[in-house]
Amino acid sequence: MFFDLPNQCVLCGRRADTGLCPHCHRELERHCALSGPLCRCALPGPGLDPGALCGRCLDRPPGFAASYCAWAYRFPLDRLLNAYKHRGRLTVERALETLTRAQPLPWPEADLICPLPAHWRRRWWRGFDQAERLAASLGRRWRRPVVPVLTRARATRHQQGQSRATRVRNLRHAFRADPAPGAAHPAGGRRHDHRRQRPGGGAGAGRGRRRRSAGVGAGAHPAQRRRRELAV
Repeated sequence: MFFDLPNQCVLCGRRADTGLCPHCHRELERHCALSGPLCRCALPGPGLDPGALCGRCLDRPPGFAASYCAWAYRFPLDRLLNAYKHRGRLTVERALETLTRAQPLPWPEADLICPLPAHWRRRWWRGFDQAERLAASLGRRWRRPVVPVLTRARATRHQQGQSRATRVRNLRHAFRADPAPGAAHPAGGRRHDHRRQRPGGGAGAGRGRRRRSAGVGAGAHPAQRRRRELAV
């Protein structure tokens, strides 16, 4: 059950002007906040040194330079995200903004924020794109422009309930980097670097990644690779 009035905590219904009452905020941080060093894949590892890779990533290094994850996808955060993403409970945004308000920009050198867009069918069915809305909130908070340099190349199945290997296959070639022609850096004359991506948090519970390939796999068609290199 979630509470929808503007001055209610979305979890317990107590009075709260920011979406979460102090008690629920503390409980959510206690159960879901991640602390300590994380692997490049953003998973925690016992005894992991800062910047070190977990065993799985040592065997097969991920195709992105860095990632950031502030919370674990567990109760009650998982219920909040599912209600927001799959049931259109936009009032949950107040709680999510409360959680992200204290989060620093993971990479201060980042030029922009780029959400991972939903397919147009899902956007039409939901009535909104959760990654786009969360990216706009983070852009205001972190004072970075939100630039949609990615487009959804094809529809994909839901990631929930899938194995890691299936998730990877599911997203292969799902996104395409399309920087605007002649797009300039906000503070200079450089193009936007599409290798620095930021999602909106939505389904990944606060996870962001800087990808090397911008959604184009190593086995892409030569024309796609050529296009990617020109865009960089």
